[in-house]
Amino acid sequence: MNETLPALSPNYATLRRHVFTEATEVHGKWPVEFQFRPARGDHRNLLVVFSSVGSRYGFGNALDSVQCHILRIRDHFDGGASYYVARDMDFSVSESVQSLISSFMERLGVSRDGVTLLGASKGGSAALYYGIRHDYKNIVASTPQYFLGSYSHGHGQLGDAVLGEGQPAENVEIMDSVMRDLLEKDTEFDRNIYVISSPGDDQYEQEVKHFLPALRSYENFNFLFVDSPTVRRHDEVVRQAMPSILSIVYALTEGVAPRWGDVRIGPGPEDEEKAAEHLDRLRRSDTALAVLTRAVAADGRLRLGGHAFLPGVSREGAKDEVKRLVLERRGRSWTFPLTSAKEIRLYREYFDEYVCAYEQGGFATPDDLDLTALPRGTYEASVIVSSPDGGIERRTRLIASRPVDARQALGDCELLVRGGGNGVKVTKRRILGDDTDGVRFSLEKSWQRDRTVHAEGVFFLPGRNADKKGHAHYYLVLQGRRGCFSFPLEARKNTAAVHAHRRRGDIGAYPFGYFTTPGDEGVDVSALPAGRYRMYVSMSTGGALFTRKAGRVTLRTVR
Repeated sequence: MNETLPALSPNYATLRRHVFTEATEVHGKWPVEFQFRPARGDHRNLLVVFSSVGSRYGFGNALDSVQCHILRIRDHFDGGASYYVARDMDFSVSESVQSLISSFMERLGVSRDGVTLLGASKGGSAALYYGIRHDYKNIVASTPQYFLGSYSHGHGQLGDAVLGEGQPAENVEIMDSVMRDLLEKDTEFDRNIYVISSPGDDQYEQEVKHFLPALRSYENFNFLFVDSPTVRRHDEVVRQAMPSILSIVYALTEGVAPRWGDVRIGPGPEDEEKAAEHLDRLRRSDTALAVLTRAVAADGRLRLGGHAFLPGVSREGAKDEVKRLVLERRGRSWTFPLTSAKEIRLYREYFDEYVCAYEQGGFATPDDLDLTALPRGTYEASVIVSSPDGGIERRTRLIASRPVDARQALGDCELLVRGGGNGVKVTKRRILGDDTDGVRFSLEKSWQRDRTVHAEGVFFLPGRNADKKGHAHYYLVLQGRRGCFSFPLEARKNTAAVHAHRRRGDIGAYPFGYFTTPGDEGVDVSALPAGRYRMYVSMSTGGALFTRKAGRVTLRTVR
């Protein structure tokens, strides 16, 4: 029976979700963009995070395991960065940022001693700047810059954004004195300060070491020197030191301040003789590496890229390597040349006891793969890596670093590249699939204007959700006496049109089960021979390809 029901109240569980929400608040002159995530359980401190150059919000998902409240502030004011200090030499930016922090402290009931400031590079400078200027006790700064003006000058858009148009020398000098003046004036030395740097980062000499004399005056100053052969660039310091950084953050945000003093972390320098022996032995072992990291199918061609090399290095030094892609089916093989590509960080990704550079360890298809002449079928992909000077030639199965599914129309065929950690397969199959009653299809609109053809409508497979734009690939196919030709279509959200074709009791989600030509502008068929064509629409999803008839068109001779 019906009864009078109370109105729905917000569900408390949805109000307490521990995820980052993004917002903007105006404090003083400037709108301040930020992300906030509430604490998990009874962890009431606040971690404030400042971002480095090129990152929207600092530390990405590395902070997922931190339990306290987290406030991540974006350095984006009037379209540009400010070092969180000055935008076009307007220092009121820092007042707006500090007002936001104070506002969250008040909302959360957190005292200054319950706040920890964290940042890397530009964000590390900001953590020190706000900690000292606004009297915060807990500061964690990885690879901070000391000379804010000199570092900003000529540094892409950062220079004009911070120093103003033309980046005048007097502004560089003013910004260069910010950190020095701040440290000289500070009289409160009861702080917990942690600075992370590395001899592998050239900014240690240029920037970080200028902080050290003044910072050593603080009661609990800690300097972590990351000594690892995997640190060769500025941004790699924070990656290598992340376990130590997180351990400090965990402790500080629980009210405990570690006292480490000056420490070196990392294994230190390598034993060159042992390294040479290991890498030479690795080079001689029967193994090779081939990992697909990107696959793009477009305009009838296939563009692949990834990593391929012979692990290790001989005692005689690095040798040039030649790489080839192999597609294999039923005892027959087709081979395509690959070019080596520079990769500057493979020594970190494929570290095996000792560092090996692999600077030319990338691969790419030189002019994209034209697989027009490849017979239909499914092919296993592998890569041959050879070193002519070293007398080595090895072939290994191509795998993918993450699941890959790239598809495209290729004349009368569809070309697919699919794979993952167990291997990669390339499939070439007919673009016209099964015309089955199991799908839902409705041609809602079609037109032909000279040599432009348009079609749009509903096309989805019940039971397989079409709730995202990439749920399937759609193709417009024209088949006539002179050949079969295909063109990519795009999925579009059209809930109302799709809903009309759902059967009663079907609870699937199909809002993107609607196809149309790109931009609703039709496809250009001017290159096709004149004649009559039957028009089809094909939908490629999962391992299946479905096709439905969509009428006929007549293409007249172009004059």
